Amino acid sequence: MTYDSKDLDKSNAYHYAPSVMSKLSFLPQSKPDSPSVRKTNGNSSITISASNGEWAYGAAPRMFLLHIRSLIKNGSDCVDAEHHTVYLDDTYNAFCNSVGIKYSGSNKDKVMEMVKNLATTSIVLENWSADGFIAHSFFVANTVALNYGTDESKKSFIEFSPQMWALLTENCVPLNPSIVRRLRGDALALDVYQWLAFRANGARRETRVTWEALLMQFKYDGYPMREFKRKFKRALEKIQLAWPELKVEITETGVIVRPSLPSIQSGNDDADTDAGVADDEEPMNPFVS
Repeated sequence: MTYDSKDLDKSNAYHYAPSVMSKLSFLPQSKPDSPSVRKTNGNSSITISASNGEWAYGAAPRMFLLHIRSLIKNGSDCVDAEHHTVYLDDTYNAFCNSVGIKYSGSNKDKVMEMVKNLATTSIVLENWSADGFIAHSFFVANTVALNYGTDESKKSFIEFSPQMWALLTENCVPLNPSIVRRLRGDALALDVYQWLAFRANGARRETRVTWEALLMQFKYDGYPMREFKRKFKRALEKIQLAWPELKVEITETGVIVRPSLPSIQSGNDDADTDAGVADDEEPMNPFVS
C-alpha cells in the first residue's frame, strides 16, 4: 500500500481528538522521573506507565495520535478497522510530513523510538462514584512495525489493542487543522487546546475551573503551582491568537470558560501564534529533551 497523507493535512478536513484526550492530558509533556504518571479530571483519572522506563512524551506523540484519529474518522484507505490497524507512510520523510513533526535525518532513531514507546505504553482508566468505581487497564498497541530502511517491501503499521481502538473510535472532538499546525511544537498548548475545544463545543453556560483542578489535569500532584500558571497562561495566549473567538478569562482562582464559537469555525487563518517558541526547557523540536 502506498500512502501519503500530506494532501489531507493541506485540505480542509478536520483533525479529531479522542474525547479522553480532550478531558485528560493523555501523555507527559516532558520526561517524567517516575515510572508512572496519574492525572485526574473530576471523577475520572488516567494513569500512564512506560515500558522499561522508556517514555513517549512531548508534542510528537500527541501529533501522532491526532493524526491516527483523524485518519480513522476521515475514512482513510490506510485504515483496516476490522483488525484495529493503521498502515503508515512508506518513507520516513512522508511519515514526518503526515504527522506534522519536524523532519530530520538525525532524528530518525528518536522518531522511531517515540512510536515504539507510545505503542508499549500501558494505561489505566478509572471512573468512580459514591457507589463504587470501574477501572480498565490495557496497552496502547498489540503490534507496531516501522520499516524505514532500504527494503521498501516491508510495510510500517500499528495494530492497536481493542481498548485503545475503542478510545480512538468513540465520540471525538473536531479540531481546526490550522490551529493544530500552529501549536504542534508545544505539548501543553496542544493539551489545553483539545480541552477547550471539548469545553466550548456545544457549551450553553460558563464553566469555572480552579488552578488546583487544572494542575491535576494537565500536570501532576507536586508540580510547582507558580510555574504551572506561567506555562498555562503562555499556552492560552498562543491558543487565543489562533482562535480569537475563544472566550476564556484568567482569574485569581482559576479560569472561566464561556460559550464560544467552535474552533473549527474560526477563520483566523493568518494569525501568527508564535507557536514555534516554546518554554526554555521545552524546545520546539519534540525530540530534543
